Amino acid sequence: MRRGAAEPRLAVDPSLAPAFARVAIGNRGLRLVPADPPEGVPTAAARDLILESGAPVGLRSAALVNDGTLAFGLGALGGVAYSVGVPRVRVIHDRRPPGVDAVVGSALVNAGLMHSDGGWRCVVLPSLGDVAADLGPGPAAVSHDGRTLAVADVDVVIVAPLRGEGSQDEHPGPVDALAFDGDGTLWAARGAAVGAPGVAAGEGPAVVALAGAARAPRVAALHEDGSVSVWQAGAAGPVSRLDAPVPGAGTIVLSADGERVELGVPVGDAPAAAVVRVADGAMERRVEGARVVAETPSRQALFVAGDWGSAWLIEPPESKE
Repeated sequence: MRRGAAEPRLAVDPSLAPAFARVAIGNRGLRLVPADPPEGVPTAAARDLILESGAPVGLRSAALVNDGTLAFGLGALGGVAYSVGVPRVRVIHDRRPPGVDAVVGSALVNAGLMHSDGGWRCVVLPSLGDVAADLGPGPAAVSHDGRTLAVADVDVVIVAPLRGEGSQDEHPGPVDALAFDGDGTLWAARGAAVGAPGVAAGEGPAVVALAGAARAPRVAALHEDGSVSVWQAGAAGPVSRLDAPVPGAGTIVLSADGERVELGVPVGDAPAAAVVRVADGAMERRVEGARVVAETPSRQALFVAGDWGSAWLIEPPESKE
């Protein structure tokens, strides 16, 4: 009888991992060692954590889904999407549709979006099986409760229930990005502007990514110059603007409460990922050498990933007493 191969593991050093750190490899495995805070950015260091587990699955982008119980990520070299289990970090499933180059997680449930040569598809995690496929080039968005899908089709945005409950709606386009907020409201970006679908294109650095809070009526936009704008229901303009806190940032996730943005550098030779406070732009955490930093909704654990693999960090035991 042939036995299966042992599950690949990444050794981690359980010494303290500071809020401002860089990835290193020591005698006991992966470490996060102290690094200087970035210059020109206000800081408010979060508490130290410790590494608990790791796996050699390199990721260039990822988000926590299903209330922080799974990670959904894109492989470091592209071409493969992963369902990653936590807190014991391990690959549960992977999928390799031709040309897969982007994934988007749904924060509250086990669902997400995947983009490949065939356009967008909505998938269920951890199996990565299709819920809806052949959605076209988009943009596209899925609500945080996994019940509603929005897809742009040239000059119209189609919003439809995923499970056949309710009717299909149409909104004006075109749009450059879409995202749902925690109230289920659909937001769109056009040029530098953010608002309801049909918003007029705004002047200034264009929006390259849009992310919604899971439990607040807010969205955050990442602009092509690396700046971030945060928008809230009922406000006439952005409620916050952050000046390029992470140079080269290409991914953005907004925390469930809408109070923090998670920024990553998915490509390039200077990977870094950070958590930045929306209210005042203070950086709470930054990891050089990582491309992903994702906090759980409780903020008591952290998922970190990069070309080297993925890891899970928790509060030191003494801090829980």
